[in-house]
Amino acid sequence: MKSNLIINDDQSAEIENALLISVLALFPLLYLTLRGWTNVLTFVLFGLALLHFLRLPRSEWRIKNISGIEWAVIVALASGFLAILFSQLLRHELVFRPYDGPLRMLLSAPIFLLLLKKKIDFVQVFQYICPLSLLILLVCVYLSPVQMPVWGGRFSTYFVDPNTFGINTMLLASLCLFSIDAVSKDGLALRLLKCAGVLTGLYLAMKTQTRSAWIAEPVLLALWVILHWQLQSKKVLLIYILISVLAVLGFYFFIDFFHARVNSIYSEISSWLNKTNTETSTGFRLSFWQISWVLFKQSPFCGYGDLGYQSQLLMPQIQSAFSQEVISLMERVGPHNEYLANMLRSGIFGFIAVSVQFFVPGVVFIRGLKSSTQGIKSASAMGLCFVMGLMITSLSQEVFTLKYTNSFYGLMIAALCASVLWKRPAEV
Repeated sequence: MKSNLIINDDQSAEIENALLISVLALFPLLYLTLRGWTNVLTFVLFGLALLHFLRLPRSEWRIKNISGIEWAVIVALASGFLAILFSQLLRHELVFRPYDGPLRMLLSAPIFLLLLKKKIDFVQVFQYICPLSLLILLVCVYLSPVQMPVWGGRFSTYFVDPNTFGINTMLLASLCLFSIDAVSKDGLALRLLKCAGVLTGLYLAMKTQTRSAWIAEPVLLALWVILHWQLQSKKVLLIYILISVLAVLGFYFFIDFFHARVNSIYSEISSWLNKTNTETSTGFRLSFWQISWVLFKQSPFCGYGDLGYQSQLLMPQIQSAFSQEVISLMERVGPHNEYLANMLRSGIFGFIAVSVQFFVPGVVFIRGLKSSTQGIKSASAMGLCFVMGLMITSLSQEVFTLKYTNSFYGLMIAALCASVLWKRPAEV
């Protein structure tokens, strides 16, 4: 199969290439729509990578063929798995269940190497799939709204809670924005498709009432403006900014739930600081973070595993400082912070792991922005948008708790980093 999505010299791998492109195109399509979709396709891609490398001669398996930055990406994808392993060894226990989610991200490491070897230009296919996935999701939400009453009218699907739904639809909307003119000048139909994806994703994210997603949106919009400041007309960019500001103000003054949720951020933080009302949504999170820090200091290297911290909530230091409502809720839902959740699970190794998962790809993408090659710059911009969005939302949500979120992050990082790191003819 000849395609400008794959550039390699192996003409005998036409079936392998066709399967690879097909699965890469499909894995984001029903990410939030069909349970198990992304997990299954992660294993399919891993199987393709395994078969590819098994049929290579042993001379091509040499470690020295992998560069330092490629090793860094591999370590980032493996870091969650390794953090659990190290902390379990220190606690002298071996429990397999905690590895289930991080294993999905680890499986993306050989997929990354395969995509790098095949010289995949992932953005070429993702620019179509990303808006399509959001449009399909919108239809499914309205055709099957049974979950809305469960969450008080907040948008979700039958297996995705509103917070996860809001964060991921916000990310997909932002990626649609960053994909405009990413490969070349978009035609009218493609530009309309991407704009529809942006509007659909923002609408879905708004209807989830997930404030973590709302806070990340202006930051990603600012990133888009910064990256395009030298490339586009200042007048056009200022018009985009003005439209965005007017839209937000319109939402604030004319949409009741948006107005109430935005105001609640300030009021809930103030009431927690003043101790007038600590049992609000934001107040609970701030208290969870305090409790998590107390627990981390008790076991900074070993951690507690997935649920081991629960028995430690009976400590007098915690019982005397926090209400039973806060402690009981912390026992059920955890810290609501990706960094602290990993610190409780795996100690300092957990903090290092989640930091590496964000910062290593972030460095790859920041370096890629300096390239003179359009494909590398576009993949880098989209990758940086993706990583920054999750870094921000991970401060108030646990973004890698679920298996399918691990799978999606691992595949996106593998595909985008591979698109950035293989050398184009213009660079050689």
